[in-house]
Amino acid sequence: MVISCTRRDAENRRYAPPPIGNGDLSLQIDYCGSMTQREYSAERAVPVICRAGVRYDFGTRPLVRFGAFQCGPEGAGEVADWEQSLDPRYGVVASTTTYADGRQQQASSFCMLDRNVIVLRRRISGKGDFVFTYTLKGRRMLASGMPDTGIDYHIDGQSQYRGKIFILADQPVTTEIEDRSGPLGDCDVTWTIRSTAPDITLFMAFDDCVPEQLLALGYDGLLAEQRKLWDEYWEEGWVELPDKKLQEVYATSQYHLRINATRWSMPVGLFPSHWDGRYFGFDEMFMFRGLASSGHLSVARRVPEFRRSHLEAAQTRAHRYFGKIGAGAARFVWETVEVPGIEGAPPGFWLEHIFHMSTIACSANDYYRYTGDLDYLRQCGYPLLRGCAEFFRVHAIYEEASGRIYVGKCTDLERLGAARENAYMTSCGAINTLNAAADATDVLDEDKELAVEWRRLADGLRRHLPNDGEKYIPYPGCPDKSVAVFSGIFPFPALPKDDPMQRRALDDFLAVAETAGNMYPVGTSICSWYAAWMAIVYARLGDGDATLELLSKTAAATGCFSEIFEIYETGHRPWFTTAEGSFVQAINELLVQDGRVGVAMPSSWKNVAFKLPGLYGKTITVQG
Repeated sequence: MVISCTRRDAENRRYAPPPIGNGDLSLQIDYCGSMTQREYSAERAVPVICRAGVRYDFGTRPLVRFGAFQCGPEGAGEVADWEQSLDPRYGVVASTTTYADGRQQQASSFCMLDRNVIVLRRRISGKGDFVFTYTLKGRRMLASGMPDTGIDYHIDGQSQYRGKIFILADQPVTTEIEDRSGPLGDCDVTWTIRSTAPDITLFMAFDDCVPEQLLALGYDGLLAEQRKLWDEYWEEGWVELPDKKLQEVYATSQYHLRINATRWSMPVGLFPSHWDGRYFGFDEMFMFRGLASSGHLSVARRVPEFRRSHLEAAQTRAHRYFGKIGAGAARFVWETVEVPGIEGAPPGFWLEHIFHMSTIACSANDYYRYTGDLDYLRQCGYPLLRGCAEFFRVHAIYEEASGRIYVGKCTDLERLGAARENAYMTSCGAINTLNAAADATDVLDEDKELAVEWRRLADGLRRHLPNDGEKYIPYPGCPDKSVAVFSGIFPFPALPKDDPMQRRALDDFLAVAETAGNMYPVGTSICSWYAAWMAIVYARLGDGDATLELLSKTAAATGCFSEIFEIYETGHRPWFTTAEGSFVQAINELLVQDGRVGVAMPSSWKNVAFKLPGLYGKTITVQG
């Protein structure tokens, strides 16, 4: 499947350059086959090369920018017309650009999935030089060398980063270097490469590179390797839907989830505009479930393993003092960087969120449910479940003499404000965490007494969830409507699906969703993430038609390459992986749910085919 966009299409839709990458490298290629320094999205984002985990140690630990490139026929004038495409199956971005003087450039770009090599084929029609310009700017950065021997860089950041950048060509080129670097380690260097060849392939490689090998394989050889790697990914799980638009959004989302998965975990997007690629324990779960429910378990496993590697730091934050160790409670920071225990978020009431302890527990538990891997549960899953359950028991749950049990004041969803006591979504997360931890003790035959207490607290929280006598509400006395009331079914299966107050809460929100359905108090529509979130709930309730209606609304509000925005209506954050994960999960749960097939199949769907995971290591394949 190739998804195409023309200049005329982009006039009616929000254009954002499609990304290529591999979980270490991330960059966006525009319709000129370049990274033109132009602002896109509400965040005024400008394309830049980033690398996962390579960040500074000041402020909110921003990603180091590894510059950008531009290319095309020299002196061709302004762009007169263009067409661009994304092949999400193999991660190839292609374009045909027509310039004012009539010359055209055909560009094809991809990033190798298994090594840090960007492959750029450019074909120029007409006479004149092809020019490729790469500019590297950065603070506390030194760069030296020549493109034919490698550009040495040294960055004083979160760590001391040293490496090389190679720019190789399969045709003869000439090179010019302009160094405008400052005396105090502020790098500003431009490499300009010229060629008279009408057909040229450039290889931009980072750190480990054997130039002769790349040149020997060439564009076709590297593309063959790329196709093989992507075929292996897609073979793990796939769907074939009767709706072309839904299929496009599904494919684009799956593609971007994969190239967004770093060696640590999954950020909201590996771009400076997406919170500089920091990791949210909350958002991770939505991406995890999109991948895991698609059969991509080896990639999805990175999420709980990343949290397990930070568990000691989370326990230290929760209860260690002067070397003394408490009950094992864990409290993870809100925006995580690669170094354990470092808070990457700026000051704000979001630091009072605690529901990410619940989503971390969900990912830890779900991986076991998909695989049945007891060694994983013992070494990774249960330590996380126990730490998160103990956090709620020791730090967050209050019990009054009257028997009322509730979660203390915290920040629930940010639109609801700060210091909300007995908040519905946070409480449902605590219920699910406590019960999941207790269930794991049954499997592992340990912490029996603690499990009894966890279940007692979970039952007490459930009995005292905030409500107005007819339906659950976001918090006691809440005057606002919020998607949070969906949380008893998803993301936290804390309540029976036939709970009457839960069902009435869903209907109550759906009636006003157009005015209360954005992540921020803006616009007049439901943002894609919330729509996909709601779709998962209706899928779990067996209402496939309602699910399909919500997903169709989501698919209609996507960008030029069927990419999901944080809020399409306002242009906030294209290529938003949290929503992508939920969209993928919603499609998957229409087809397979807790190992059952077709529980929520829409009445209009015929001839659906898929390969998706069941439970405890089973795979379900349906043809037609």
